[in-house]
Amino acid sequence: MDRHGVLRPRRIHYLVDVVRAEGAVAHGVHDLQEAGWIGGMHDLAFDISSVIPKDSWYGTLLKGVFNFQPDPTILQLTAWALYLVPTLVFFLSGSGGAAPKPAVPVPVEAEPAS
Repeated sequence: MDRHGVLRPRRIHYLVDVVRAEGAVAHGVHDLQEAGWIGGMHDLAFDISSVIPKDSWYGTLLKGVFNFQPDPTILQLTAWALYLVPTLVFFLSGSGGAAPKPAVPVPVEAEPAS
């Protein structure tokens, strides 16, 4: 948000990228669980697949855009939250660097006529 409390389109784009990256982290944890490299594959944090079925058009859209999964494991949800909290703190604090100030033109003195 800028100093007037307005969320700019660039900030919205960055926020969507943050959520997409969190989904990729959770998806990576899921893949490691499927491969058997880490445990907890059957310890679900919650299951809302009856509300958002994986094979519905909106479930597919959420999966494609945000890597959303309606039945994440506890470890997936933990990894997602561990990525979300510090990233959102950084994002909302505005610590991403200030925009450069526009250059102020320096007045040029006119050369004396000869």
